[in-house]
Amino acid sequence: MKKYRARRIQSCGMKTAILIGAFLIVASNLASEPQARWQEIDGTRIPIPPPEHPRLYLRAEHSSQLPQRLKESVLQPAVGRLQAQAEKSAQFKAEWDALQYLATRDAPLGRATIEAALPLLEKCELPDIQDACRVTGRMMVTGAIVYDWCYGLLTSAEKQAFIKELVRLAKTQECGYPPTRQGSVTGHSSEAMIMRDMLSAGIAIYDEFPEMYRLAAGRFFREHLPARNWFYDGHAYHQGDSYGPHRFSWDTYPLWILDRLGAGNVYNPAQRFVPYSWIYTTRPDGQRLRAGDTFAHSAPRGQPWSQYVGLLLTASYYGDGFLLDQFQRQGGSGGNETIFEVLWRDTALQPKSIRALPLSRYFGSPFGWMVARTGWENDAVLAEMKINEYNFVNHQHLDAGAFQIYYKGALAIDSGLYSGSSGAYGSPHCLNYYWRTIAHNSLLVFDPKEDFGRRGYGNDGGQRLPNGRSEPRNLALLQAPENRYRTGKVLAHGFGPDPQTPDFTLLQGDLTEAYSEKVRQVTRSFVFLSLRNPQVPAALVVFDRVASADPAFRKYWLLHTLEEPSIGSAPASSASASEHSPVSSSATIDVTQHGQSGRLTLDVLLPPPENAALDKVGGPGKEFWVFGQNYANDVEPRRLERGSMEPGAWRLELTPKSAASEDLFLNVLQVTDRQSPSRWPVRRLDAGDRVGCLIEGAGAAWMVLMRKDSRRSAEPVRFSVPGRLPARILVTDLRAGQWRARRDNSGETREVAAGEDSGAAWFEGSPGTWTLSP
Repeated sequence: MKKYRARRIQSCGMKTAILIGAFLIVASNLASEPQARWQEIDGTRIPIPPPEHPRLYLRAEHSSQLPQRLKESVLQPAVGRLQAQAEKSAQFKAEWDALQYLATRDAPLGRATIEAALPLLEKCELPDIQDACRVTGRMMVTGAIVYDWCYGLLTSAEKQAFIKELVRLAKTQECGYPPTRQGSVTGHSSEAMIMRDMLSAGIAIYDEFPEMYRLAAGRFFREHLPARNWFYDGHAYHQGDSYGPHRFSWDTYPLWILDRLGAGNVYNPAQRFVPYSWIYTTRPDGQRLRAGDTFAHSAPRGQPWSQYVGLLLTASYYGDGFLLDQFQRQGGSGGNETIFEVLWRDTALQPKSIRALPLSRYFGSPFGWMVARTGWENDAVLAEMKINEYNFVNHQHLDAGAFQIYYKGALAIDSGLYSGSSGAYGSPHCLNYYWRTIAHNSLLVFDPKEDFGRRGYGNDGGQRLPNGRSEPRNLALLQAPENRYRTGKVLAHGFGPDPQTPDFTLLQGDLTEAYSEKVRQVTRSFVFLSLRNPQVPAALVVFDRVASADPAFRKYWLLHTLEEPSIGSAPASSASASEHSPVSSSATIDVTQHGQSGRLTLDVLLPPPENAALDKVGGPGKEFWVFGQNYANDVEPRRLERGSMEPGAWRLELTPKSAASEDLFLNVLQVTDRQSPSRWPVRRLDAGDRVGCLIEGAGAAWMVLMRKDSRRSAEPVRFSVPGRLPARILVTDLRAGQWRARRDNSGETREVAAGEDSGAAWFEGSPGTWTLSP
């Protein structure tokens, strides 16, 4: 096995340098690989399998290294698992024996392997289980391995028998054979059946039966690859915390399969950075922040969630030690794919601690997500903020603008459950609650007459169904404006001033396209503040502008919790009303289960006190309440206790009391430990066309000021820093360029820069009146 080594790139976190680094790694990997011949088949260029065997998963130079490779210490756990599988399963014994034949060239062993494998294929049928074709597809892999690796020992009759069975098994796949059904962006046809199972079998039998490879490779290069090379630029995956890493793992098979054919890396090298989204959303307990349809919660509580073998295959291909560290932290991988770890793991690669990574990371278009952390230790705060420039449907939810917060427990959560009495895909619980906006920390605009246009979907007041939630077949259909998969636009993003340990993390977006014509405009701005205080380590500021088509359409700001929140009024500040407005209402959310001790406090700054209604919804019979109906989804208490399910049962709803076409929401959320709680005073600030907040901390204040319309401006900004404490000040929605801050009646000035991406300026200043000018 070739050893992969990365060139050191001083990237400073910049995307261009990162991608150059990935390209250099891949280019150096390919320097000694044999080059494939490419041919156009039915209008699509595909690499042609070379006229030699083995060519599936490895070549002659790799098979000659197998005797030594199988003895390498880092592979011994995987080799041991392979041997254990071989003892229990005739299918995996055939794969192990074929591997041993390649290593030893023991002809009797090779013949015995062929004679054992062919009946396995002949007897393989679709079992009576969900997703049954995964079983027959995996048997195609076994047949392909034996056919290719033992090729020189096959008789002509055996070749035809293998081909017959592989074609029969291909016809059991959901994509059909020829593989023309379902989509190539999401869905089951974007998993193993084409990208590994048919591709593998097609390569093995290409000399005698080229049709299967041409069909599978043709569809992959025509449909699967363009979609992935487009969305990989966002360094994330769209199918959530469980299906995301699961489906990305399947993406890594063509990476290695085609590279071993001599085609090189056919993917956008930004593929390397997709798993970073799961690194950043991994909680201190080893679980991930919830996203999309979660099935990983079936793992026992306290057990880290796997990211599958694809994480290791990505780390090995691109020489990425951070990914290897995450793979090991999450418990490695097992199951039926161990043989690929043995074949493809870079045994020379060393892990690099994820603790060396920057604490905030942006995941760009077509996603528009931001994750901010205060650290990588057990007491770290995690906050996820989403815009969702596109919605890919399937296992992705209607959660544009959603956020989550974790600190010593899940505090602001995604609610609902992909399990239980009504948790199956397409169940009433999914159609009307779990998939919908109402189950997320997002915004509702309730038009009582809104029809969501598809049977079974009720009115939750939330975001529309992109293309009726029909899955896009390919990239062209996903991007077609008439299909309306586009759901938002990022307006600003950034973090700093130190890119490694930022004080602020900013994400702003326009969510208007996520909703129907019931809205005229919806914008949301997030600012995460790392407060560097052990009692109050972080705060999240959320500012929204919601304009509805009809003033009568009621607007809701949502915050979902595991446990019942407590609502109360926060004390008013003593400063003059011209500088601020007092907090209207507040709430406290504790997490006490399983020994957790986190606390989240909410301070409502807008709507103003006289126009704000803050209520809690939930509890028995109302856990999944949608405007008069509970979409119940019961789970056995034992499963809840032993597993890692977090369905939630409560939410806070903030809504204006008076009908208006346009409303503003401004909320500040702080985290603390309920066993030694602390809560810093918060006040609202008004400065002409801008609004914001001041958090009065221990020894310093933290100030955020944003335009009410979220538009960038080159106009001077005049504002006051109240109180006696020096402030760390973030002013957003500025035209990019150099700005100067000057305090009245003093010589105190600051030269600051507003970045092109962030449009924000950060500086520290004394109390008083300031003017920020370009």
